This record gives sequence, C-alpha cells and structure tokens, in this order.
Amino acid sequence: MNPCSEDQYSLHINCGGGRVTIGNTTFEADEDSAGAAKFVYWKGNWGSSSTGHFWDRVISLNDYKADNVSAITGDESQLYMTAHLSPLSLTYFARCLANGSYTLTLHFAEIVYRDNRSFQSLGRRIFDVYIQVNQHVRELDIVKYPISCS
Repeated sequence: MNPCSEDQYSLHINCGGGRVTIGNTTFEADEDSAGAAKFVYWKGNWGSSSTGHFWDRVISLNDYKADNVSAITGDESQLYMTAHLSPLSLTYFARCLANGSYTLTLHFAEIVYRDNRSFQSLGRRIFDVYIQVNQHVRELDIVKYPISCS
C-alpha cells in the first residue's frame, strides 16, 4: 500500500454494486466477486475482506453476489440492486481519513431473502460495527431491531 497522498474527509461505498451518485454523494463501486477468502484493495484509500464458505452447495464466484429480488423504489434504490454475500465475515476498511468527527450511516435493505418461511429465508442479518479497532455496535439484528425506516 502506498502512503496517503492527501487526507480524505468522506467515504461512501456501494457494497456489491457499481458507482452511483445520489444527490451530491458518490458511492464508490465495489463490484469484486469476493470468494471464500479474499482481500481487495481499492483506490488507495479503502478495501474489503471477505471470509467464509457456503458449505450447503457447490458454488462459483457469482454465488458471493446477490441481485435484488424485491421491489424497492425511491431515491436511494440504486444502492440496493446488488449486494455482497458472506457466510462468515465481510469487512470494509478505510485509509487516509483526516482526524476529526465523522457520521457513520449504514444502509440496509432486504433484497435477497423473502419472508415466506422457506429454507431460503433463514439467513441471518446480524452486524458488528468497529471503528478504530473499538467495537461500537454488537450483534445488530436489522430484522428484529431496525434503527430507522424510510
């Protein structure tokens, strides 16, 4: 990794999707196919790491991405057309952010599992959030405890 050439003051990533601009905010593309264990380094100031293997089926790299099967509309719907899938861990990291206070906004939408009580809807949607190595959110279950809906 090269040293940071300049400080960054924001970072927006479209997890599993292409580069998207919504209003004045541009979300960076994150279209790598991931895999059972992969480290991806993008643009010099951010990257991602994916671990885990789907043991219940024969898989290809395409199985680590999902396409939207739901009807999502609205200004931000472009963010919810594709997603990364990870059976164990999906981690994003940022570099070159200037010292200061930041607002972390996580966007979630159910685009893969349907609420039809079939075996395909049994996936867990639980997240931990770490900032500067410190855990700030533990086991956030976005199905049981949605933070906000819009």
